[in-house]
Amino acid sequence: MSLLLLAVVYAVVYGFLFCFESRRKIAARLVITPTAMLMAVVMAVTVFAVSNLSFVSGDEVTIVVFYIRTLVDFAGVLILSVQHEQLREAALHSELAAMDNVLHRQYEQYKQSKENIRLINRRYHELKMQIAAIRAERDKVKQDAALAEMEGDIHRYEAENKTGNPVLDTLLTAKSMYCQQHGINLTCVADGTLLNFLTTGEICTIVGTALDNATESVLTEQDPEKRLIRVAVYAQNGFVMLRFENYCAQPVELGPDGLPRQSSHGGYDLKSVRAAAETHGGTVTLHWENEWFTLRVLLPQKNEL
Repeated sequence: MSLLLLAVVYAVVYGFLFCFESRRKIAARLVITPTAMLMAVVMAVTVFAVSNLSFVSGDEVTIVVFYIRTLVDFAGVLILSVQHEQLREAALHSELAAMDNVLHRQYEQYKQSKENIRLINRRYHELKMQIAAIRAERDKVKQDAALAEMEGDIHRYEAENKTGNPVLDTLLTAKSMYCQQHGINLTCVADGTLLNFLTTGEICTIVGTALDNATESVLTEQDPEKRLIRVAVYAQNGFVMLRFENYCAQPVELGPDGLPRQSSHGGYDLKSVRAAAETHGGTVTLHWENEWFTLRVLLPQKNEL
């Protein structure tokens, strides 16, 4: 009967602790160092030794001894629980710090891109003035044809990445220039006005991080013809869909949190994208099929006030 009672008590206590801890799971992975493990073992052994000192002395065991032993055991469980909570807090702080670094990096990239694009726009304006001056001074047919072609290129440049959202325009223009330099084919169809309810930091986090991961992935492709990225931003049944696709020959394994295990797709960085989407009641889904990796961000559509 004593052994049965002991088994029942242990089962009840273990079941309670298991249910309690399962509801408090966190996305971050606990990092248990050898020092922390040693401290836990030392505390457990110490508590066990103290709770059983009365049995070693050989004196008569009274009910008071059982009370003291129970209190010591509970104190040991409490100490180990506090240590476990400290490990959880350390993991959460590490997670938040990493996400903050992603946000800061994307925003700094946006500011740098904005300044670069401003300089490029000024240079193109200067070229316009030079073309006008050359046209006024010389009137040859071939020169006019060449100048007309240059003007057409300038007009095409001015028409690029005019989505209706200046932050999205800046990001797409900067990423397009990067892709041209590295032989990546980036195509984009986007209605930037749908993202006007997002802050600058949120757009930088979602779009910037997604494009960074896509470009990092396609750069591993040896065949330049397969370095393909497609971006789309559109309205769908009262929601705003941001869709990022890139060619990826290797299958992408997703972890329990739904994010990629492969570092080439920045699974850790995509946590910041999910956090930004969930701020507005949105969701993030990832999928690999037929050598294409797809990241979808679905946000409730909001009318700009």
